[in-house]
This record gives sequence, structure tokens and C-alpha cells, in this order.
Amino acid sequence: MAIHFTYTPLGDRGLIIETNCDYPKTHSSMSGLIADKIRALKVKGVTDVVPAFNKLAIHYDPMQWVSSSLRSPHDEIVKYLNQKLESIEIDAESHELKMVHIPVCYDDEVGLDLLELSSYLNTPTSDLIKLHCSNIYTVGAIGFAPGFAYLEGLDSLLSVSRRSEPRTRVPAGSVAIAGGYSGIYPSVLPGGWHIIGRSHASLFETKDSAGALLSVGDQVRFNPISIEELNLHQSTRDYK
Repeated sequence: MAIHFTYTPLGDRGLIIETNCDYPKTHSSMSGLIADKIRALKVKGVTDVVPAFNKLAIHYDPMQWVSSSLRSPHDEIVKYLNQKLESIEIDAESHELKMVHIPVCYDDEVGLDLLELSSYLNTPTSDLIKLHCSNIYTVGAIGFAPGFAYLEGLDSLLSVSRRSEPRTRVPAGSVAIAGGYSGIYPSVLPGGWHIIGRSHASLFETKDSAGALLSVGDQVRFNPISIEELNLHQSTRDYK
């Protein structure tokens, strides 16, 4: 597979790599795969590799790339990365994407904006729920808060703008939509997305360095559950 890379400075301690290829799945899946390849190289001075959509941010210590040549640290690391990436075999076709199943309760009690969206879109709530849980999503980026994933693949009918009045406190596990994306609030946070359900899944764990449940390139499917099942799992988790 032919992959072309474009390198752009990100200040004096980072760079952006943009990928351009004909990948049959999604660009986010490709950027996540390339990020794993770069991490495996253990490039000197690199402190972080952050994939998002069709780009990757590489953060590095420029002092590690000072040389006797007239090239800048940016040019030195770009030359090195380009040589390495060109020689790395990326078998994207056979790469099996990680599928994560997320249980979601779409009951009106937790889907705080379902009725309002139903009225605004002139669509029954049952149809909105069906549209949301019938698609397979891809994690395009992790941002806003630890474990918050921007999920690509939302049905175009559900592509609505953010709420005109954001909430100051959105319950943890709230499943929401806005701006063509779906997402799950990993903790209690302020937010302006439309809340259509809630999950008991743990999106981010600090214990044992577990970190985020989802990574860029992962695929996500939402599985509907009842309000009783949601309450049972939440009470069990709170008890622990």
C-alpha cells in the first residue's frame, strides 16, 4: 500500500505527520497503526506520539537531534522518521481492528435530550436510538478529558450542533452526540453535547496504570441495555 507522509513543525519541540493513502477502512485506523509502529521504533528524544484522525503529533527533545550539519533538529528527525517509515511494512489490509462493545441504556431517565432531539428532528425516539446503535464507530481521537473518544461514523440524520446552553455537570457514562460525532463522558464533566443515553462502562482507570479503554483506530459498537441493567451494574461498581 502506497502511503505518503507530510511533515509540519509543531513549535520547536514537535511535528505533525499527516498520512495520505487509499485505506479501505478509515484514516483514523491508519494513524493509530502508524503510531504503534513509531512507538516500537523507540526514537531517541521522542516523549509522546499522539494520533488523531489522519494525523500524528510527535513530541521530542530537539537537543537530542542537534548535529554538525546545517540541518535543524526538525529536519534531522524528519529525515530519520521518513527513512524508517518508508522501510516499515504496514500490512493494513490484514490488520484486525479492535472491536469494543459498549452497553448503553437509552431510557428517557438517562437520555436527557432524547425527547428534545426527537421533536427537533421530527423523528421518533425509537428511530433515533436505532440509528445510533446500528452503526459501527471508529475512534478518531482522544481528547477533551482523559478517556473521552471522538467517535466517527454517526448517521448523518443525527449530525446536530452542540446545545445552545452547555451543562455545567454531565453525569459520568453519558453517551452523547454533537457536530457529527458521538462520545461518552468518562467522568462528571461540563459539556454541551446532546445526551441520548448512559453506559456503565469504565472509560478511564487510573489504578494499575490501566488508562483509557479506547484508543485511536479502535472500532466501537453500542449495545442497548435496560434501565434495570444499568442501575444494577452502577450499584455494583459503586459498592466495590
